[in-house]
Amino acid sequence: MGNELAASLKVVTNPDAASTPSFVDMQGPRRNLDFVSMANDALGVWDFIAVLLAGFLGAVIYSSFTKNGAASAEFWQPLYLIVGAGAVIAPALLRDRGLTTVSRFRHMEELLSRLLYRGGCLALIMLALGFATHSLGPVSRVWVALWAALTFLFCAAGRLALAAYLRRLDVGGMLGDRVAIVGAGPVADQLVEHFRAAASPVYVVGVFSDGSESVAAHRVAPRGSIADLVEIAQRRRLDWIILTLPATAEQQIGKILLQLKTVCAQVALCPELVKLSLPHRQVDDLSVPMMLLSERPLRRWQLLAKELEDKILAGILVVLLAPLLSLIALAIRLESPGPVIFSQKRHGWNNTEFTIFKFRTMRWQPDESGVLRQTARRDERLTRVGAFLRRSSLDELPQLFNVLRGDMSVVGPRPHAVTMRTEERLGQEIITEYAHRHRVKPGITGWAQVNGYRGATHRAEQLRKRVEYDLFYIENWSLAFDLKILVLTGLRCFIDPNAF
Repeated sequence: MGNELAASLKVVTNPDAASTPSFVDMQGPRRNLDFVSMANDALGVWDFIAVLLAGFLGAVIYSSFTKNGAASAEFWQPLYLIVGAGAVIAPALLRDRGLTTVSRFRHMEELLSRLLYRGGCLALIMLALGFATHSLGPVSRVWVALWAALTFLFCAAGRLALAAYLRRLDVGGMLGDRVAIVGAGPVADQLVEHFRAAASPVYVVGVFSDGSESVAAHRVAPRGSIADLVEIAQRRRLDWIILTLPATAEQQIGKILLQLKTVCAQVALCPELVKLSLPHRQVDDLSVPMMLLSERPLRRWQLLAKELEDKILAGILVVLLAPLLSLIALAIRLESPGPVIFSQKRHGWNNTEFTIFKFRTMRWQPDESGVLRQTARRDERLTRVGAFLRRSSLDELPQLFNVLRGDMSVVGPRPHAVTMRTEERLGQEIITEYAHRHRVKPGITGWAQVNGYRGATHRAEQLRKRVEYDLFYIENWSLAFDLKILVLTGLRCFIDPNAF
């Protein structure tokens, strides 16, 4: 780990204190340790395929050396049900829940012995089912032996190939979690030394001050403040933020969590005076006793499912709505001069900024002030085509291209303009948790919009209710929830009184 850590970050030595390292920027790994768990989950798919493939090849091998021949219907018919049942049972029974860390994949003998044990349990279950259903009578014992042997070989090959791939990523420094530590002091020093010496692929971005440390209390110099950490998190992926504060410092931890809620990383507490050698519950591959305080809204398969949902839905809608998009563009061009597409800077995922696309609904007049004037009911700036587009929400359709670019999701909190003001104040000046809505990608439609909180927010109470619904969506996300929002959006897009 020492070589990997040295390759991933540079250590700057304070000339006044040779033992006081400080970390500067680094490239870090391409994949985090969630990839290990997801790869283990994917082994279930391989096990399903392996059982089917082993059954088929076993039958081909057996029939090629006997007089029955592969064309014999009596030979093949009883195999379908047996092999199908085995393929369904195998992923659940062969799944090794201990394979969630890179270190578990390094021990090949243990890996194969665990598979052999689970494979034996699978064989016993299949035999029991066969005897119970009287389906083993016409089945050749030689074929059963071939099927079992080939299944073990294929499943073992899948695990060994995955182990080799993970090892290559690990050795190449392309796999690991980026960790930031908040609170310089003895615990932070101990954590840095632990990660430096451990075999786990953990990359320490740096130690950041929580504002309460004394200079003499630590050996690892802070890289900056919590505000600096938030800024770094906007530019580089962070996987974990570890607080090294006493568990009794409830108010201070609460304040820090409020600042870190905008960062899309998991936040955990590593209490003071912790002994890393004591028995503890392992958190992913970090191998330290910690109390989880905040999780990322979307992790692992949830994140992948959301990305697939966005790309598939946006791609289909762009193709189906291409004629409508062309007609709207033509209508805008014919009615008034100016660009067809209106673009604007909006707040996006992880509190970053992106350029949003909409059909232009107002007369073209560049605003030199830089301060956004929100649309009002019967706004004199609206064109006739624009008024219809806003009422029907058709002006939002170009955001499908934002989804395909990866800036937005189909469903999520609506992005607000960077300079938007409510009652002459920015959103974060009104609501402390305002930026928490940026923990997921913004959406074309959202839970707040289908509940009547869409359009302009002229009053602070309107903004508070919108943020409340957005945060509820983030904490309770599911594909079914997204589908519900999409259905409600389709039902209400032409009848929403707040659309203007």
